[in-house]
Amino acid sequence: MTDDTRTRLVRTARALIHGSSFADVGIGDLCREAGVHRGSLYHFFPSKDAVGLAVIDANWELLKAVLDEAFDEATPPLTRIDAFVTGFAGMLTAARDAMGSTPGCPIGNLALELAGHPGGAGSRITEILNSWQRYFRDAVAEAGLRGDVPAGVDPDAAALRALAYLQGITLMAKAYDRPTLVAEARTAIRPLIETPTP
Repeated sequence: MTDDTRTRLVRTARALIHGSSFADVGIGDLCREAGVHRGSLYHFFPSKDAVGLAVIDANWELLKAVLDEAFDEATPPLTRIDAFVTGFAGMLTAARDAMGSTPGCPIGNLALELAGHPGGAGSRITEILNSWQRYFRDAVAEAGLRGDVPAGVDPDAAALRALAYLQGITLMAKAYDRPTLVAEARTAIRPLIETPTP
């Protein structure tokens, strides 16, 4: 068995989970869709929870690529956040085109479902959200040094507000099947970032 089999299993699991939910996807469904035997799956993953962790990590790799592209050091710091929101909206639009409906945030969806689930998924999701927040936090801190945000803006609080709003609007985009809601969120996120912390 090769890593190609593992890659196929993770790719198939991602598609199935984002098409429904982690709870709804069974091991038999996954093996059938991936064209592998159960023994092949268990060679790579000791449990369904382990498959879920692999999907979380695969989702983070995709999202991190969007973050890394947007958060170019040559770009003004607040513009980086705008660029990410645009790229994130583009990712959701592409997913909608492929799947027929807006899937929501690949990390947020699993966070809602697996945060309290045993098996390490919750702690991994927390690590990922913290990493994501750090991109925003570092940009806001740099903007503060440049005088691009008012004095008194707490970078950590501003980053958390921005990320929380983005997760919420992404949920609305999924519910309404309108990924454009995320693209339009840029104008709402900037005031959240620029608000001094009481």
